[in-house]
Amino acid sequence: MQRFDELDSDWARPLFAESPVPMALVSPDHRFIRSNDSFCSLVGYARSELASRTWQSITHPDDVAGDQSGADQLKLNPQTDVYTVAKRYLSKQGNIVWVNLHVRSVWNGNVFVCYFVIALPIAAHGVSPELSIKPKTLIEWIKGNPRDAALIGGAASLFLGRDTLIELIHFFIGK
Repeated sequence: MQRFDELDSDWARPLFAESPVPMALVSPDHRFIRSNDSFCSLVGYARSELASRTWQSITHPDDVAGDQSGADQLKLNPQTDVYTVAKRYLSKQGNIVWVNLHVRSVWNGNVFVCYFVIALPIAAHGVSPELSIKPKTLIEWIKGNPRDAALIGGAASLFLGRDTLIELIHFFIGK
């Protein structure tokens, strides 16, 4: 179970804001609380525009029900703390953006506070190349930026949990 104080700490906020990985915090009523530049670029909305939207409003209509089911499980059951789903966002420009969505519940004691969302673009489904993180590019970036990669990896492990982080690594390197 993710605790809100870990997510909102002085060291975690800059990692969230400056991460090359698209991330957002979403309230229990499904509105965007916080999003980083990478997430805003992915969906084409400014932070202020996202703040007045729900995740359903930028999700392809055919994908809302499946995503809603996972979100409901996180909110209702503290033992179910993460779900992953492939889905489509509709960008502000009307483009379909395929992502692998990784969502973790965030709690303050026994109270559900928000969803922590990581949206990894899927290039194979037609995501713009500049928004895609391809395995070779990611590995090259890690080799060229080991300190940053370690910081982001540590934060992702904290936010996502070790097992989900390992699944993400396997997804990127194709194992």
